[in-house]
Amino acid sequence: MMTIENKSDKNLQNKILIQKAAGKIYKKLKKNKSNYLLGAEYEISTSLLSNIERGLKDPQLTTIFKLSEALGLKAHEFVKEIEEILPDNFSLIDT
Repeated sequence: MMTIENKSDKNLQNKILIQKAAGKIYKKLKKNKSNYLLGAEYEISTSLLSNIERGLKDPQLTTIFKLSEALGLKAHEFVKEIEEILPDNFSLIDT
């Protein structure tokens, strides 16, 4: 049986995995575009973009839609890119 403490640690580890994956994909897809220009054009703060890129923050759903549009993707394509670099057995649900 997983204790609350272990569950909390696992949830934090999973969140960090998602953040790192989102940052890696964002950095790959934005290529040489600057956070400043993307942020200004798509109304996303440059500090948020920087935090996402460095894997320090996971984007909210509305931000995923804005980021996807800025990168020329549909939101599900951006999420799929993130999913593809997560571990094969990745799950947010403990079974």
